[in-house]
Amino acid sequence: MRKDVHHDSVKTFIKPIRWCRYIVNVGYATAALMVLAHVIWFFAARSVLAFPPDIYLRDYIILPAVGFFTLMALIDLSVRSRRFTLLVKEYLSLSVFILFSFYLCLTHAIATVLLGSFILPIFASTIFSNVKMTRWMFVMSSAAAMLTGVKACLQGKLDSSMLMQIFVACFMFLCSYLLSNVLIRHSHDHLAALIYFDNQQRHMQEQLKLDLFTGLYNRKTFEDSLRRLAEECGSANQFLSLAMLDVDHFKCVNDRYGHAEGDRVLLYLSQLLKKTQNENIDAFRTGGDEFAVLFQNYTEKEAYRICEDLRTRMEYASLRNIGGKAVTFSCGLACVIPRHIDLDRFKKAADSALYEAKNSSRNRIVVDHGLTPRVGRSPDG
Repeated sequence: MRKDVHHDSVKTFIKPIRWCRYIVNVGYATAALMVLAHVIWFFAARSVLAFPPDIYLRDYIILPAVGFFTLMALIDLSVRSRRFTLLVKEYLSLSVFILFSFYLCLTHAIATVLLGSFILPIFASTIFSNVKMTRWMFVMSSAAAMLTGVKACLQGKLDSSMLMQIFVACFMFLCSYLLSNVLIRHSHDHLAALIYFDNQQRHMQEQLKLDLFTGLYNRKTFEDSLRRLAEECGSANQFLSLAMLDVDHFKCVNDRYGHAEGDRVLLYLSQLLKKTQNENIDAFRTGGDEFAVLFQNYTEKEAYRICEDLRTRMEYASLRNIGGKAVTFSCGLACVIPRHIDLDRFKKAADSALYEAKNSSRNRIVVDHGLTPRVGRSPDG
């Protein structure tokens, strides 16, 4: 993968340095085309050349070719060098076309026609979306066009017609500069809109991962995370622990104290789970009063200790309007190094442990040792 091209899902962004190299490559092609045009003219119009063939060959083909490609090689090396800043490289790559246009205007009798070529670097500068850079291209192009007039004046060839053409050319440069500014500002607005909609899309995608009531991740996210973490832990030879939680007698809480109090119980447990989360621990609401916690690179013993802390805090929580009774949860825990473990078997192990906890007095944590590696057994084993 090329380092100067950044890939983000389906979007591809070309870094500014790559645009500099594209412009340099266009400079090479332009130099080759200018030399080729002179070669074609040399053979096609040899009988009407303004200079003897040997002088034309030397002054308009050989020396310019050497000069063009030497200049391009120096700019190419500068663009590839780490000694210069990106801004300098951008100015260097654009200045190529000003130098080419200036050369053509100085060396050819049809200089007034070639004045229009100074527009090229002004428009090309819009690639970098820098108004200040475009302004400098406009100033440099205008100055180069005026130098062409100075040269004509020194040769005694500056007449009213050429003055008018230089004036018109500079006016065209100004119009090009103003239009380029509009294009740059439009690109800035367009980019801002794209960033805004991208952020909105990311926010919506993130919201789709959440359970709207508790703010924990939802069941679909649990399934996706379990597959992803299984791959990561399997390739890194790390532990993966899964805890399945279920609120004890939750239906009785709803029936006796009302659904509002039942909701308070779920929200309180959700807050406890949120406080437990970190970069390696994720909590999920997988059903009505069912929750799951994934522990990446946590041994069974470490995951057990965290779950036991949660169980204790839940048991001794001060939940008013529940008749002063403790609201507890039961938990099933399984731990693997998931290199060759079937995920359905892994989930079933944690679920079976939860079922055992629910059927043996509740308010406890049961560990399934069927998949547990030899390292990191829990205190109850």
